[in-house]
Amino acid sequence: MGRVPQRPDDLVYAVDERPPPGRLVFLGLQYAVLLSVYLILVVIVAREAGASDSQSATLVSLGLIAAAIATSVQAWRGRFFGSGYLAPPVYSAIYFGPALLAAKAGGLPAIAGMTIFAALVEIVLSRFIDRLRVVFQPTIAGLTVLVVGLQLGLVGIGHALDTRGEALPTFHWHVATALLTLAACIGLSIWGRGVVKLTSTLLGLVFGVMVAVVGGLIGPSVLATIGDAPWLSLPDPAILSYSFDFTLVPTFLAAAVAATVRTIGVVTTCQRINNAAWKRPDMENVSRGVTGDGLGCLVAGLLGVPGMSSAPSMVGVSSATGATSRVIAFATSVILLLFAFTPKISAAIIALPLEVAGAVLVFTASFMVVGGIQIIASRSIDLRSGVAISVALFVGLLTRVRPDYFEHLPEFIRVFTDEMLVASLSVAILLTLIFRIGIRRRDALQWDATGKTQDEFSAFLATEAKAWKVDADVVTRATGAVAEIATRLEEGHYVREPVAIDASYDNLRLDVTLKYRGRPLQFAVTARGQEQAHEEASAVAGLSGFLHGAVADHSSVTTHGDDVTIRLGFDT
Repeated sequence: MGRVPQRPDDLVYAVDERPPPGRLVFLGLQYAVLLSVYLILVVIVAREAGASDSQSATLVSLGLIAAAIATSVQAWRGRFFGSGYLAPPVYSAIYFGPALLAAKAGGLPAIAGMTIFAALVEIVLSRFIDRLRVVFQPTIAGLTVLVVGLQLGLVGIGHALDTRGEALPTFHWHVATALLTLAACIGLSIWGRGVVKLTSTLLGLVFGVMVAVVGGLIGPSVLATIGDAPWLSLPDPAILSYSFDFTLVPTFLAAAVAATVRTIGVVTTCQRINNAAWKRPDMENVSRGVTGDGLGCLVAGLLGVPGMSSAPSMVGVSSATGATSRVIAFATSVILLLFAFTPKISAAIIALPLEVAGAVLVFTASFMVVGGIQIIASRSIDLRSGVAISVALFVGLLTRVRPDYFEHLPEFIRVFTDEMLVASLSVAILLTLIFRIGIRRRDALQWDATGKTQDEFSAFLATEAKAWKVDADVVTRATGAVAEIATRLEEGHYVREPVAIDASYDNLRLDVTLKYRGRPLQFAVTARGQEQAHEEASAVAGLSGFLHGAVADHSSVTTHGDDVTIRLGFDT
């Protein structure tokens, strides 16, 4: 069971507090409007799939319903799903590229079916996050975000600078609209303050629409279409159909991994801003958050729209405003449902010029590229990870620069080279696994269980940590845990011979093993409800109990006759 979070002083409405009704409506409306901006991606994908305006309008309405459900699912604090935080998902760039491929391959049914597949993959991955840390380490996570940003940016700039319309008399207005929209987004994000800075995408979008009206890109016919749309209507579910394309499996598998990585970061950020005493991620809560994200994506697929993923920008808004109450998520969901049954809103989103939409995509992509670089640089990059990232990025770029290069490869290989994210992620994971051969470093120490034990081990571990480049926090936790054990061994006279310490490190975890001849550590209090299944049960229970305070992430104790082995693991 996790420790009770300490409420930060700078929060106006903490995660379990309820804002007054008036402010709750305003805050919910703010998130609903911000989330609606990302429906641009749904419109672009629908157009790529050949959907009519009426079909696109229905998809936007269904997308709003899916977003409403997904927002509440993530805010739910359940036993199996939901992080319990205000972390609304949005239609994500992660699923945008794969959805475009599905739209070309099989239209709307393929988008729905493959999104459901990706959602199920993310739900399964949520159960194995700790075991898959080699895949979710910062270098691969950062590369994933970087490549997704590059893909989104290429699509966005293609829409913003629509060179196919260069023969039009008003082409200069098309280019000017795109550039002014992008300039507004960038300017507000750099020189804006507070909420203005965090809502620069929305404000830039509004400014771009104004420029489009002045330039004639949004003419009387478009405004008439919006005006003729009814105020109230139910979306037509007859548009829903599903298909599955095996050739798209690697693409959506990579997207599911990317969504998992992103959600891990978002939920961890929520934990940090809602707990003044935060030290390290609560992995059980992260796992439930990833499950909730997968369920939200599943709802999107069932309703025929592209996948969603938790949005760092939304968490940034809650952090800046100091309103992190999860009750706001439920208010947001209600407002999104009202939007879904208001066709005028869908018509307005569909009428958005591609020049404006493309500029917004370029702006969003730039932050993803920067974010990916920052994630990669959050850990020191050694030769192994540097080569893995570089080669993976080169292969990914090659799929865009020279797609013909892979045409003559066997079919089973081409499924991994048809899409930039799949190619980069596949190469990065493969090289990372190969380069882990021989990565574990190990050293050993022998000492007597005396008062000098702590000093000896501290000096030993400090020397090894410097050579292995282990984080100082991990070294401190390991030293404290071993010192606690040494004190217990000395006070209880458990040891008959010198204790052997073995320390090893593989860039993911510092393992410390203590071996000695004597009696196993015994504690009088056994965890309530724990059965004495074997003779070591009391030792395991006691050791786990005090190691909770010594902040070891993994621990075990085993005996074989008089030989006792205590294993401690510290995640990095």
